[in-house]
Amino acid sequence: MTANKQTLQDPYEAILKQLLCELIELREAIEAHANQRLEKYKSSYHAGLFSKSARNLAHYLAMRQFDLRHLQDRLAQAGLSSLGRSESSVLSTFDALIDVLKRATDKSYRPSDKNPSENGFNRGQQLLEQHTIALFGSFHDHSKAHVMVTLGTEASWDYALVSALLEKGMTCARINCAHDDTAVWQEMIRNIRRAETELASPCHILMDLAGHKIRTGAITLGPAVHRIKVQKDRTGKIIAPGYLILTSEVDAAPAADALFKVSIPKTLHKQLAPKMTLSFIDNRKRQRYLQIEKAISDTDWLVSCNQAAPSFWLCCATAKFGPCRQR
Repeated sequence: MTANKQTLQDPYEAILKQLLCELIELREAIEAHANQRLEKYKSSYHAGLFSKSARNLAHYLAMRQFDLRHLQDRLAQAGLSSLGRSESSVLSTFDALIDVLKRATDKSYRPSDKNPSENGFNRGQQLLEQHTIALFGSFHDHSKAHVMVTLGTEASWDYALVSALLEKGMTCARINCAHDDTAVWQEMIRNIRRAETELASPCHILMDLAGHKIRTGAITLGPAVHRIKVQKDRTGKIIAPGYLILTSEVDAAPAADALFKVSIPKTLHKQLAPKMTLSFIDNRKRQRYLQIEKAISDTDWLVSCNQAAPSFWLCCATAKFGPCRQR
């Protein structure tokens, strides 16, 4: 009898119970995080009592701290809400899901008289609509959408443009304060208010304040990056070396023939002679060799390299000298 009962047990019940446990734990975590956030603003509310909208916003921000993608996929596979439309009533969405899962997994469960739809979803949607109208104004021509347009600089002098935007349905004009200045913004606002009066079409204005700039000061330049390029044939065989100039000048300007210059210590510069080799390490930690070809001035030596070397630096302390050897 027991074996038959286990055989007939719903295999999906364990999945639903796991979802129920996760939702209960997540709801508790969201409420705890939201209360911590709200505590910082308690003094800004009369008697420390938060509005339903403030609490729901705190719950929504707390919920978004968690990665819900895997949970939402599993909820959707079970035919349940994926939490994707919970913005207006976060806790009511969780309460409704928890209630459904308890009904499905616990035959002794007795639901309360509280209806999540009446106490959460509906009220949340009403508040959302009220706040939308308070922020953006009434909808136009029975529309259920507002149109926000970011104004360019030309909106400060092109009244016809602003008037046309309002006529086409703009209900909110966004002024990006990261651009232009107060004089330009004032002209934009003047054109908006004029168009409002002439068209009898209200338009709200959003002043989007500029944030911190990524670059807050002058950037210190690092050492120049050089690349030695050799010539290769179609098969990839090197047929001509790459050339550069070693100079004793500290701030060396590029040579007239486009060969780049690399500054080296004067003590090392004095030791160089034709047919000598000088070792260096490229940025891939590979050792390469320069062959001293000839002196082209009192400060410059023409050198060649038979191997490509992207962005390198000289190892002056371990420089090797001697007759050029075949490699």
